[in-house]
Amino acid sequence: MPRNPFINAGALVVADINLAGHEPRVAIGELLRFMRYLADDDTIIIDEAVARAEQATGFRNIALANYMKAFGDIQHAPELTLGVYFHQCAIAMSCRQLAMAGRFLMHGGFYEPGGPRVVSAQRARRINALMLTCGHYDASGDFAFRVGLPGKSGVGGGILAIAPGKAAIAVWSPGLNANGNSLLGTLALERLTEATGWSVFAR
Repeated sequence: MPRNPFINAGALVVADINLAGHEPRVAIGELLRFMRYLADDDTIIIDEAVARAEQATGFRNIALANYMKAFGDIQHAPELTLGVYFHQCAIAMSCRQLAMAGRFLMHGGFYEPGGPRVVSAQRARRINALMLTCGHYDASGDFAFRVGLPGKSGVGGGILAIAPGKAAIAVWSPGLNANGNSLLGTLALERLTEATGWSVFAR
């Protein structure tokens, strides 16, 4: 069973879990409603053109889903799990929307201070720890050293970073480095933590 939800194999398993007991369109709709709730923004959409492109060209993900199905790591038909996965990969968000959606990780699991709880404090801490150690593919250690914040990158060039108790930050620049992370986005976050002292490793 993949242990890292921030790489393709783990994300496919998460999509499969979200599908449990639901039709794919219902699972996708619930995910979209959750993102809109977190960001406090009902204009967030799924880009259907991107989802279709993912389905048409995602051969490695298709192979990976079938491989994991053979080992019992995926419970549903691979094509159903892949449909949910490709749509969750196609959620279109601005930097502001992404940062707003990450606030609960800044607030120890609360939607906002004094507001409803999204996840337990322990789970928020676990998510932040996974983001710090696993959120940037093979460059996660380098990102932790240079930026020093929990963060998750995407191949579209976006990065969500969390300064616990201080800020949820989103940056976007589409040029990727050799590890598939935003080159200028990483540099911007590095400059930010140097200026603010927000690195979790700062003294």
